[in-house]
Amino acid sequence: MTGDWVLFAPMRLETWALRRALPAGAPIRRTGTGLARAARAASRHGDASALAVAGIAGALSPALRPGDLVVATEVRLADGGAVLLCPTAPMLAGALRRRGLTVHLGPVVSNRRWVDGAARTRLAATGALAVDTESAALLAGAADRPVACVRAIADGPETPLYRPGTLLRVVCALRALARVGPALAQWAGANPEPEVPLAGACSCGTGAVRERTTSVEDVCLTLPKERRPR
Repeated sequence: MTGDWVLFAPMRLETWALRRALPAGAPIRRTGTGLARAARAASRHGDASALAVAGIAGALSPALRPGDLVVATEVRLADGGAVLLCPTAPMLAGALRRRGLTVHLGPVVSNRRWVDGAARTRLAATGALAVDTESAALLAGAADRPVACVRAIADGPETPLYRPGTLLRVVCALRALARVGPALAQWAGANPEPEVPLAGACSCGTGAVRERTTSVEDVCLTLPKERRPR
């Protein structure tokens, strides 16, 4: 690492989706899931000029639908501790909206495991919009460097995790994630190549996906091992 920006993506499928539209040679790094792996990955990029995180997450608000994006205005740990502010969030959100994406601005909270039920309700009461298991650890050492966090929604209060239809909602989130790369490269001051979105519209709110280009078989092979709560 030589001082360039770095984009963290926890899971293999997230990395694959993001890489489709990033400039050749963009510094995307797969970190693995969970706070411990995230902290180890972040420690290897202490000289990066800017840090960004992108991946899928769970919604805490019923207003968010699968495939929506959350651009974090702040990132914090569910267990408390320092809150990391993301002052460039409105600029990044604007760039994503200009690409036709549905974007929400608000806090993202990182928990030690995926949440559902009462745990989701408890975190929603803090005002956070989305929950993941890595962002706070990946950005904790940012100090005064620019930071960004973008999360695509895969589940929520009305579309719980580990229920029928979860796989299709994850595919919907990955489609949205595949369109995030150019805006992040622009945010970091890079020169992005033309956007290469996954084809087809997604209507995951009704449980249907049209013109699927992401392989469901690939998702089935990869996702259960990587998303299992600890």
